[in-house]
Amino acid sequence: MTARVSFAHRARAPAVAVAWIALFAGVGVGASVVVHQVPLHPDPRWWLAWSSLASVLGFGLATWVVGRWLDRRSWEALGWRPRTGGARALLLGAGAGGVMAATAVALAVAGGQTAVAARGEWAVWSWTAAALPLGAGFLLAALTEELMFRGYPLRRLAEAVGAGPATAIAGAGFALAHLGNPSATAFSTVNVGLAGVWLAAAFFSPGAMPLAWGAHFGWNATLALGFAAPVSGYAFPLPALEYRPGPHAWIDGGAFGPEGGIVATLVMLGGTAALVAWSRRAPGVQAAS
Repeated sequence: MTARVSFAHRARAPAVAVAWIALFAGVGVGASVVVHQVPLHPDPRWWLAWSSLASVLGFGLATWVVGRWLDRRSWEALGWRPRTGGARALLLGAGAGGVMAATAVALAVAGGQTAVAARGEWAVWSWTAAALPLGAGFLLAALTEELMFRGYPLRRLAEAVGAGPATAIAGAGFALAHLGNPSATAFSTVNVGLAGVWLAAAFFSPGAMPLAWGAHFGWNATLALGFAAPVSGYAFPLPALEYRPGPHAWIDGGAFGPEGGIVATLVMLGGTAALVAWSRRAPGVQAAS
């Protein structure tokens, strides 16, 4: 009888957390759908920014209604009051994500027949005209996924089962959410899961949510805008640049982009290890381990 009571007590906290997260997801999806109904006819180049903005508003509302108002979690617990300062954490994250993406591409070029080549004549204005709306889209898309997979859901789950198990669960969910992307493979799914662990480590670091948001943005934007490489299977063609994967997809990821190859595995493991080490050195910060 004692064992049954103990088991029931231990199972209650995860069950309650899952219920809260389900409510959060319901509010977020519902609000996003409503915002998406607003009739807008923007320039087609801004499609990613506009669609991501609707999701940011939806899951931002869910964070406030469910996380702050109903479940009474502080902004600090939700990751929005980092010890490093918000703007600094965002910039640090963008820089770290950019360096990691550039390292992955450099490894792909060094390890096979991958190439980043010039295409046509270079024109700054044409590249800028394409890069600005895409950059805004990547910034908002990164925030959308951080609100959905880190933020309130990760914090709520970590309070119930611990930071390490919560990170693993959220990473698996992040991987499964990308399973239907173009050219997805088993290898790419594992790497996206590792990316989820890396971003969770950023969330639990002194930089908290702004660092995770910046890192996510820096990774995606550098791949697409810096090297014209696919991001999670989606290609974003740019003037003057062309990404040409080599014959060994297990190295460079092939059509899925570097996230589908071992180059991403290496940088994700390295980036996660660096973040966990940083968090462990910072007193009073819960590392994802």
